[in-house]
Order: sequence, then C-alpha cells, then structure tokens
Amino acid sequence: VSNLRTINNWDYGAALKVKSYLYHTEFQHDLTSKFLAGLDKHYRLNLMYGFDFRNYIIIPDGNYFINPESPGKNLQYWKVGGFVQATKYFVDDKIKINAVLRIDKNQYFDPKLNPRISIVYTPEKKHNFRASFQQGYRFPSLFEAFSNINSGGVKRVGGLPVMSNGIFENSYLRSSIDAFQSAVTNDVNKNGLSTSRAIANNQSLLKKNSYTYLQPEKVTSFEIGYRTELLNGNLYLDMDFYYNIYNNLIAQVEANIPKSSNPDSLTTYLNDKKKQDRYRLWTNSKTITYNYGGTFGLTAKLPRNYKLAGNITHAKLNRKSGSDGLEDGFNTPEWIYNLSFNNPVLYKNLGFNVNYRWQKSFLWQSSLATGNVPAYSKVDLQLQYLINKNLNVKIGASNLFNQYYESFIGGPSVGGFYYCTLTVGFI
Repeated sequence: VSNLRTINNWDYGAALKVKSYLYHTEFQHDLTSKFLAGLDKHYRLNLMYGFDFRNYIIIPDGNYFINPESPGKNLQYWKVGGFVQATKYFVDDKIKINAVLRIDKNQYFDPKLNPRISIVYTPEKKHNFRASFQQGYRFPSLFEAFSNINSGGVKRVGGLPVMSNGIFENSYLRSSIDAFQSAVTNDVNKNGLSTSRAIANNQSLLKKNSYTYLQPEKVTSFEIGYRTELLNGNLYLDMDFYYNIYNNLIAQVEANIPKSSNPDSLTTYLNDKKKQDRYRLWTNSKTITYNYGGTFGLTAKLPRNYKLAGNITHAKLNRKSGSDGLEDGFNTPEWIYNLSFNNPVLYKNLGFNVNYRWQKSFLWQSSLATGNVPAYSKVDLQLQYLINKNLNVKIGASNLFNQYYESFIGGPSVGGFYYCTLTVGFI
C-alpha cells in the first residue's frame, strides 16, 4: 500500500501529484473618488470600472493532465475580463440602484456579457428591502476542460474538443447500454432466446451519445431579501430567497465506445463489458435546470447579555429530465439548520458561545466518487476569557463530542478538533 501512494499513475498507483501555476492580476478605479467627484456631490452618482486577468499554467504529468496538441509543453488556460459599474441614490439615499455590465473572454470561448442590477430600499433604519437580477456565465474549470485520467477502468476526459475529439461522436450512452444488457440477459435466461436473437430484439434500446463538447454554463438569477428589527431592537429577522435558471448546465455523462469499427458487430460488442472503452465526459445538459432556495434567520437579544440565534437554509435542484444519463453534481444538502447561544460576559471577563449544526443527507456526484453523504450534526463550543485589555485566551472545540462525519464522498472523516489560543495585543 505504501508503494501505491507514491505511484502517480492511476492504472496501477494511487498518488495524485499535480503541479501548476496561477497568475492573477486585477485593477479597479473609482472615478467619483477624485476625477468626477462632482457626480457624487451633486447627483449622488458613483462610477467605477476595472479589469482582471487570470492564467493557469499546468505541468502535464501524463496521468491527471496531458497536452495532446503539444506533448511535453505546459498547458495554459486564461481568462480576461472587465466591468463598468454605476450606483445611483434616490429619495434622500433611501433607494440605492446599482448596475454592472461585465464582459469576460476565455481562451477557448467567445466573449460573454454579464449584466447585473440590484435595488435596495431602506425606508427607515429598522427595515431593509433588497432585490436583484443578473445573468452570468461560468467557464469550465480546469478539470472539466482538461482532465485525462483513468480510474477504475473509466477514462475521465475533459469536455474541450482538444481533449475529447471523436469520443462524443462514436460513443453510446452508458445508461442505454445498461438497459440493453439487462434486457438481453432477461431474454436469454427467462425467455430462452439465443444471445444473437436477444441482441437483435433489444438493440433499439441503445442510444447514440447525442451530447457534445463543452460550452459555458449560463445562469439567470433572481433574488429578494428583507431585514428588520423588532421589539425595540431585541429581535432581528433576516430572510432571502433566490431562483436560478441554468442553460447549458455543466454536468457529466458516462458513454462507452465499442472496440470495433465493423457496424455489424457493434451490438455484440456493446453486450460485452470487456469489449468497450468506458468514458466519463464533461458536457452540457440540454434541458433547462432550476435551482431555488433561501435562508431564514432570527437573532434574539435576551436579558443579561445572552443572545440566541438560529437560521434555516433550503436548497433544491429541479431538472426536467432526470433520465438523460447526466450527473449534475449539485452536491448540496436540501436542509441545513444552525442554532447558537452565547454571552460575551457570562461572568466578569468570561464569555462563551455554543453552536449546533445539522444537515440532511444528500447525493454527492463528482469526477472521483459518487454516493450519498449521510446526515450529521455537531456541536461547537468556545470559552473566552479576557485577562486584560491586551491579553485574551480562547479555549474551544469544533465537533465537541467527536462524532465523526463526512462532508463529501471520497473525503476524510472529520472528528473533534480542540484548541487553545492566546492573543496578545501591543500598543
């Protein structure tokens, strides 16, 4: 086992050694801070612009990443973008409107416009309403674009044409192959048909891979929120709700290619798992995907400096077609609860905070592992003692009762973490 950990080749090893560089630069300039100060003074209008550039340089290791166009040379993956922003205040600054127009260009895709507008209305200090609308594009990540790894007999391949050229066009959906093989086995074992006859009867179940190379993912997002103070400032309420519409949602599809170019033997090869090359490909969903959810939180001030707070978060993914062979990788629990109780001055200079968290089980889908993440709960505790104004001691525990849990499939089991910190201030 120790030797496997050092072999950076997943055909017969278990090491993962990826070397890369990231170069990032960005610039922002507030025009109304100096050059156009009169706009803010006379019209309550602020203007800002900026740009950014990011470049990933990946050193191919022959296992996780390769460079099919220029073997031996590093891969590059860059993005450049810029924005202009205008903020306008109305009605004695009770209404704030912010508008942003951003443009981004990726090395492999055409420029994309990303508009956003938000409105905040504060009729009085205790009430705050907010709403926003935006459209944005997400370019494929490094792994989604360039992956090239063999794990468990399945080749995981990036969705750019440079990586998966010819695979989409010549493959069949894994979900249809499974249905085809199951039907053939049933006809042979239960109905007494010959294998060749069973294959002929069920070949219509096979579906050619209709998906194609990766495109940027587009999201249209709506959000509303409200925050208020009640009971003379002793109760705070904060809530927000969002609704996202995804086009070209980036997901994965499993597809196999029969190891034969003879059209007369394709169905025979697709009935034999040993005569197929298996792939997991990054592509885009053809159906519109909806994601909605929200957060509701309450914070109550209690007598003698006690404070009780809680929030509930809900997130849901809705995809019209769940039988298209895609794995969406939403990877988010539907429900999360948090409850906290604290007092910064419980006794003289001693304070405490205790927090309880629970989350529902959920399906985890990734390029490395897929499965259900069990529900879990944990308690965090922290005690704080102020020795003097320049010396502070904190003793605490994350996952106080050491109940092991997993945040994602393929990751570590997390137990208790206990700590003590000493903070010294200098004047």
